[in-house]
Amino acid sequence: MKRIHRILLAAVAIVVVAVLLLNLLPEQAQNEKVSRFGEYQGYSEIVYDDVQRTSDYLTLPDGTRLAYDLFLPVKDEVVADDPLPTLFKYTPYGRAWTVLDESGKNNLSAMGLPWYYDPMIRVRSWTMSGDEGRRMDALFWTEWLGDMVKSGYAVLVVDRPGTGASFGKLDLKPEVGAREASQVIDWIAAQEWSDGSVGMFGDSIQAQIQFQAASTGNPHLKAILPATTWFDNYSAVMFPGGVPNKAFTSLYVKLNTTFDALATPVDGDVDDSLLAQARLERGELELREKVLNFEEAPYRDIMTDSGRNFWIDNSALYPLLDEVNRSGTAVYLINGWYDMYARDNFLTYANLTVPKRLMVRPTDHSGIESNGDDIDFGAEAHRWFDYWLKGIDNGIMDEAPIHYYLQGVDQADAWQATDVWPTEDQQLTRYYFGPPEEDKKASVNNGSLQLMPSTESSAVDTYTVDYTTTSGKTPRWTGLAVPHEYPNMRLNDSKSLTYTTPSLETSLDITGHPVAHVWLSADVSDLDLVMYLEDVDGNGNSTYVSQGNLRASHRALDLPPFTGLDLPWHNHFESEVQLIPPREPIELVFDLLPTAYRFPAGHRLRITIAFADADSFHTPELDPAPVVSILRDAVHASYVELPVVESE
Repeated sequence: MKRIHRILLAAVAIVVVAVLLLNLLPEQAQNEKVSRFGEYQGYSEIVYDDVQRTSDYLTLPDGTRLAYDLFLPVKDEVVADDPLPTLFKYTPYGRAWTVLDESGKNNLSAMGLPWYYDPMIRVRSWTMSGDEGRRMDALFWTEWLGDMVKSGYAVLVVDRPGTGASFGKLDLKPEVGAREASQVIDWIAAQEWSDGSVGMFGDSIQAQIQFQAASTGNPHLKAILPATTWFDNYSAVMFPGGVPNKAFTSLYVKLNTTFDALATPVDGDVDDSLLAQARLERGELELREKVLNFEEAPYRDIMTDSGRNFWIDNSALYPLLDEVNRSGTAVYLINGWYDMYARDNFLTYANLTVPKRLMVRPTDHSGIESNGDDIDFGAEAHRWFDYWLKGIDNGIMDEAPIHYYLQGVDQADAWQATDVWPTEDQQLTRYYFGPPEEDKKASVNNGSLQLMPSTESSAVDTYTVDYTTTSGKTPRWTGLAVPHEYPNMRLNDSKSLTYTTPSLETSLDITGHPVAHVWLSADVSDLDLVMYLEDVDGNGNSTYVSQGNLRASHRALDLPPFTGLDLPWHNHFESEVQLIPPREPIELVFDLLPTAYRFPAGHRLRITIAFADADSFHTPELDPAPVVSILRDAVHASYVELPVVESE
């Protein structure tokens, strides 16, 4: 107890000293204007002391009632009466969750989250203000929104039709979402608390709807902040490289079922009768059913009964971008190196002609809009919306348009800025698969990775497929509430083929999109190749850096219908399927997800090849297991082209 008492006294002393030092600062320093990446002060200060939340229904022109939460600033217990710019989120995941029902039952228990996640949310829900800790709303999930409201913004979060407490049925067709979102924006502009300027925020499907809204050209929508969403949903998440992503679908279905169970009624629905009526009207959750059935559409040229392309017309962003570009709506893309959409946000950026910005964080799909050790995300969001919604000239559009986090360096030096992507200083360098190393045994073949191609007329590594290879149970491919956590890849390497460089004499930066060229032959008509880029330390521990996949029958290369960053593009059309000729060499060309990573001096760079990722993808298991030959001779040179950037 004495030790705890001393710690508490020390903590109080630190706080007192900090306050005294702050008071000693010159007033000029305290009020100094600062606006740079991730920092914001003196341009748009907090002038209100509280936030009022109200919840009600708005009605679309077709009569559908949508539940919303409205957050307005309060000062001295009086709600602001000045018209304000509005930040709008349109969500199918629930504008708010009722964590504890009236009896005190914890509804989170149905979510089946990992043991460390459930109590974390439970404790946080009890420590939030208002509603006895029962409700988790937008200000709970996105902590910087409260300060935005207190600095003079309204925030509106709306349940999409057929979700949360809203009536109607969810229709995921992009043109339907675009129409609905634009109608809500018109409703916002007509309210007395609105000044007519609207910005949108949200991640994943809540980011996709922002582009759909922008495609309408609604003049009230000035800027959007879409975080980690798809450019092409087929290849980004559902079938990366043509391989079914089971890690995503199993968890997604479970969570969406639970989101519906946590739906929060509007304020006037005291007996939950309107919520019950809305649930009865919607029937089965369309979002859940579509995900459950996704493997019934394994090719990108699958057509629906209504004559729509299942993937391109229903869940691809690139067909909308001409309309988005015509709208002029400013776009700030948020990306994460360990997100499943890591590639897609670069493609989106490359195809936008509107005012645009891009941030790439060292994170995944979970919590990408949150403040973190890497950046004060709220400060950057505040800068963005102040510029476009309030007309505050804070210089954000005068800076380099792309900021990305270089992993493996000191935090103070990690954020890099560039005017273009790929960066102008990258040097595409080929690392060729080579013969086994003699002094180490890390894998089935223990191959080398070298800068010179082979001169041998015959060089091959033979491998019997092991279906237990895996990158772990919490990979990037879940794409949901659970943060990614890759294991030491050493065990997986031991079951796989590896190609490893000698120890690096100096550090090596890889920044951009690696591209693989792999020659192989096999005794089966199809297989799934999984490739990992890894960092191996002096003790042989292997760290996951990036990954690429390709189903061999989907290897046909085509030209993309958009600016493709010179990356390999596979149509994944059923009409272009190419089975593997028995024991004949074929070449697989595909990209790995982009990264910015510094390999330290003394470490080694490794390429690992497997033919299954058991916890991520659905690869059919054949009996007997196939035998695959990786070719690396003078005629069939297998290699990975890495975007090397000289370390400073």
